[in-house]
Amino acid sequence: MEGERVINNNNCHNGALLGAQGPCEINNDECQNDPCLNGATCTNTPGTFNCTCDAGWTGIICNGDINECLDNPCHNGGTCSNNAGSFTCTCADGFTGALCNEVLPNITLGKPATQSSTLPGYNAAYAVDGNRETNIHVHKCTHTAGGDSNPWWRVDLQAVYSITSVRILNRGIDQYGDMSFRLQDVTVTVGLTESDVNTPCGFFVGPGTASQLVVIDCPTSTQGRFVKISKTTEFLALCEVDVFGVPV
Repeated sequence: MEGERVINNNNCHNGALLGAQGPCEINNDECQNDPCLNGATCTNTPGTFNCTCDAGWTGIICNGDINECLDNPCHNGGTCSNNAGSFTCTCADGFTGALCNEVLPNITLGKPATQSSTLPGYNAAYAVDGNRETNIHVHKCTHTAGGDSNPWWRVDLQAVYSITSVRILNRGIDQYGDMSFRLQDVTVTVGLTESDVNTPCGFFVGPGTASQLVVIDCPTSTQGRFVKISKTTEFLALCEVDVFGVPV
């Protein structure tokens, strides 16, 4: 019986055990009643039983939830949420995986890009060439032409993705001074076709600062093949654009 000292006795028959007080007692198999909870394994022992708990559970019958978030299991700035018997990591921009320990690739690199107009020598492809320098006149960034009062830039990801975030690397200080403030009132949209890139991802009020990396998080399940950056004032300059997402 549970809590009572028992020993084997050759004089007891049919699996009975000698109890602390002497009489032979039957050793019942407590595991037949499935006392262990949440997928635990039950092991019958003389007069009692033991539960071997699955990960995430504790206690005599494995009914106590372990708060895994106390050990900070989520990497790279991920946020941990505890739940019954487990936990969930919500990853920061640029990371994925159960523990946020996998780096999302920049899916714009080398992809076809276009823009509403082009200042000669500053074409749309410079925003996806991998060059992260920010002197626009030395290292080449994109730049729309003067007189274009509603400029935009667009990239074709060449496949549909669930897009999590868009990053814009702003121009830095150059021989003409600091023009980084021109990055303002910027809208980022996503679409499945190049003629319908209207699903909102985010907005940057600005004004931008020199060499600033602007991070715009898209709402959950923002899906598209095309990403568009636009503004309602003259001159759009982008030194690099990164898009992070997972294939659909």
